[in-house]
Amino acid sequence: MTEIIPNEYINSVPGQPQPPADTIKKKYKIDLSLNENAFPPSDKALAAYNNAGPTLNRYPNYTSAELRGVLGKKFGLDDTRIMCTAGSEQMLSFLTRAYVAPGDEVIYPRYGFMIYWFNVMMAGGVPVPVDQDDFVVNVDYILDAVTDKTRVMFLDNPGNPTATYVPYEEIKRLRKHLPQHILLVLDAAYADFVTQDDYNCGFELVDQYDNVVVTRTLSKLYGLSGLRIGWTYLPEKIATTLLHLKGGFNVSTPAQVAGAAAILDEEHALMIRNHSEKWIKHLTDEISALGIIVTPSVCNFILIHFPDGRDAMKEVDSFLKEKDINVGSVGMYKLDSSLRITAGTEEENTALINALKEYYKK
Repeated sequence: MTEIIPNEYINSVPGQPQPPADTIKKKYKIDLSLNENAFPPSDKALAAYNNAGPTLNRYPNYTSAELRGVLGKKFGLDDTRIMCTAGSEQMLSFLTRAYVAPGDEVIYPRYGFMIYWFNVMMAGGVPVPVDQDDFVVNVDYILDAVTDKTRVMFLDNPGNPTATYVPYEEIKRLRKHLPQHILLVLDAAYADFVTQDDYNCGFELVDQYDNVVVTRTLSKLYGLSGLRIGWTYLPEKIATTLLHLKGGFNVSTPAQVAGAAAILDEEHALMIRNHSEKWIKHLTDEISALGIIVTPSVCNFILIHFPDGRDAMKEVDSFLKEKDINVGSVGMYKLDSSLRITAGTEEENTALINALKEYYKK
């Protein structure tokens, strides 16, 4: 059930140099491509951000102490084992640098977050993507992929771009049967959107084991993508190791104070969650009615598939762009006849649905 990406595929991916500074990417009127929050941050978070302005001549708190304290209190965690980073991607990079040596194998879902693959390759490790059943992770396939060279297992739960999840009982079974020398990284970037009773991001496993970490983010539910705030709950020994990689003041003062205020504004977060749940269901129903396959989602986005193939997907994507609507490409995952669509505002979602209906009427 495993397939190691061959070097010839890796080498075939062209380099992407940075564009010139005066290059401006086209901005679409409706952009549903990046799983962003459809709304601005809460008023309380914006106020905290603005109030930080006069202090910008001073360095931020080195360990994001206030933010860690708020997170610890909200989730009932030991804040000394919370580490804040410039987005959860920075923590994923730190973990790879610390625990993956050249030749080490790293397991992750075939349709898991692509950054795992990039980080492992940069470390000289061997990425081992594991197949999924209809875009859902199968724990047995992961366990079958383990060898004596496996060092880390990255699992985005819920998944990106799949928007599916693994029940907590299966996560516990995974940790129980993985060899103890393997670090299990539970990437729970979209955990804030999940309402299913059998889901749990895994904080308890961090307390129970010394080889489990859980990464989270304030980019999605809290609408702070532009500030880059990630946070991780991890064992004390791993936290100590990663502090040596963290470098200087990696989370800015505006990010720290806005993040703390956003977490405390539970009313705003509930509004966002309810909006997302409502419109994910509506988008799923409307798009499915057109004959497009929609993978069931527990996140703020959906993964859709065109049964008539890549050409149909490209035509639909081009048609949407003509309507000034941008959705997400997932070609990097070899999903050439699929698209990822974020739940936007009511107006944006309605415009998307109407555009798709218009295309299929032709």
